[in-house]
Amino acid sequence: MRSVLVACSLACAAAAVTPAAAQAQEVQVNLKTQVKPGERPSLTVTAPVDLSGVRVELTRTDGGAPLTLTHGPVAANRPAAIALPAGKGGYQGKLIAEFRDGNRATYDLHFDIAVAGDMKVGYARDKLDLEAHTLEFTLTRPAAHAELRVLGDDGSELARASTDYHGERAGTWLPISWTPTRAGNVLALELHATSSDGISAGVRLVPWSVHIAHDEVVFESGRAEIRPSEAAKLDQSYQRILDAVAAVRKAEPNLPVRLFIAGHTDTVGNAADNRKLSLARARAIAEWYRDHGLPLPLAYAGFGEDALKVKTPDNTDEAANRRADYIVGVEEPLVARGVHAPWYKLQ
Repeated sequence: MRSVLVACSLACAAAAVTPAAAQAQEVQVNLKTQVKPGERPSLTVTAPVDLSGVRVELTRTDGGAPLTLTHGPVAANRPAAIALPAGKGGYQGKLIAEFRDGNRATYDLHFDIAVAGDMKVGYARDKLDLEAHTLEFTLTRPAAHAELRVLGDDGSELARASTDYHGERAGTWLPISWTPTRAGNVLALELHATSSDGISAGVRLVPWSVHIAHDEVVFESGRAEIRPSEAAKLDQSYQRILDAVAAVRKAEPNLPVRLFIAGHTDTVGNAADNRKLSLARARAIAEWYRDHGLPLPLAYAGFGEDALKVKTPDNTDEAANRRADYIVGVEEPLVARGVHAPWYKLQ
């Protein structure tokens, strides 16, 4: 039976080696378990006599398949390094040193691997396509893996997904797609990503929104004032907005919901003038809701003729394009891909 002299190269509190044998030449075991990004943790063995080989048997403390690492012959007084698994995590197991005279020495291992630094997840609303069930995101480190959980606005799970990457460089847009197990409006996306050097980061995205069905307010040509005859349409939509908010807050009571009003026109007239007119009409609708006590923050935007519901040539009178979207949601909505307009907060 053999004894051992243990030396930790880094953070002895996070790594421990215990001899399971008691009489022999001293063998030094050095553990490097705290590393910088891109470095591999390692275990180094140094013996005063030749070794015929070294074997390391490990299991993760949080479960998983056993892992065996080996090293061939080790010359006396020559350090032999064995690379440990990349990425942070806790491990336990044993190291077996085999001597040329046929004897062995076994040492218990307990250590945690930590990687210095952190990682951030990047997201943009126009990189999320809920209809296509695809999200793109960025990492501030090279990518290795991602897992996604999709939650519906009733609080239940709609889908899970995972995907592996191949060390794509930091800042690359990384796609992950999911297949819903049932129909449902998306409330939140819970994303957990891991870099190729073992750093993990998570983010919870809340792209929840609902388009409120409504009868369109009819404005006089070129004007943005709401006529008394149109008030009944807004009254009806008012209750639908409250109902949508009440439903989602059953699952998430503190959800910071806003009402967004997006104005649109047809293609008759000058495009710049149409933007101004659609903005004025959206503001008028938002002001009506504010003045009638809607208990939500309000925002409005004017898209003019840039997000047509019915595609038409220029200078075409099309009633379906003279409209407004009423959207209850958390984030500024993406009204149409590739089309942007500033959102204004109604004071």
